[in-house]
Amino acid sequence: MPLTAVLLVLASTILHAGWNARLHRGGDPEVVIALAYLFVGIVLLPTAVADPPGEVVGWVLASSLAQGLYMGLLGSSYRTGSLGVAYPISRGTAPLLVGLGGWLLLDETPSVATAVGLLVLVVGLLAVAGVGAQRAERRAVGLAAVTGLCTVAYSLVDANAVDLTGALGYLSLVMVLSSLGVLAVRRPSVARLRAGLGESVLVGLGQGGAYSLVLLAFQRAQAGQVAGLRQVSVVLGVLIAREALGPRAAWGAVAVAVGAALVVW
Repeated sequence: MPLTAVLLVLASTILHAGWNARLHRGGDPEVVIALAYLFVGIVLLPTAVADPPGEVVGWVLASSLAQGLYMGLLGSSYRTGSLGVAYPISRGTAPLLVGLGGWLLLDETPSVATAVGLLVLVVGLLAVAGVGAQRAERRAVGLAAVTGLCTVAYSLVDANAVDLTGALGYLSLVMVLSSLGVLAVRRPSVARLRAGLGESVLVGLGQGGAYSLVLLAFQRAQAGQVAGLRQVSVVLGVLIAREALGPRAAWGAVAVAVGAALVVW
């Protein structure tokens, strides 16, 4: 893997862990994440005007629904739980489901690395979930796990859609529609919207910056290598949180990162 790609991915993981930590520390994560998505979607809107994804309207709606659920669940899990519990579970559930799905549903024989990764990933997730249970954060554990399921859903939809249309224009419409959907359901007051504006811009810049760096890395290295190295963000997120959850949470987060990297590599 070229050094430039490694540096791009590591910079992306720092931004990803950073915006999640910022979102968790805020007082209104459900509204802030929706506003952040809306901000990025509006910034990218000119690409949708120049190259409208009219041929994939169904995919746009499906991805918007999945990403809206993702936003709502992630925000709620951050409100009710520790970052060191919710973040590793939300990040680790997706590769677990992808690995198990390929094995059990598609009859794909897992490699030795994938099999070991699945085992390590399960151990790590159970360890982190156990910490959540001890801290009476079972609701956050459940919400974070379903967040991972939503990640798998919109990732599969997006992977098919971007083969048929411009990626940025498609992404813009998805982010605008999904965020507006979340705001319509939650119906926050004007005061809540104003209070979250500044923070949502910072979170949105972190989201957009992290994704842009990953796209650049994809141009320089294999997708599996990039996806595997991105799992470093799980450990960084726990370190940034500084929540003193104990050694079990620490080694659980490391196991989630290592296991997920082995599964997606």
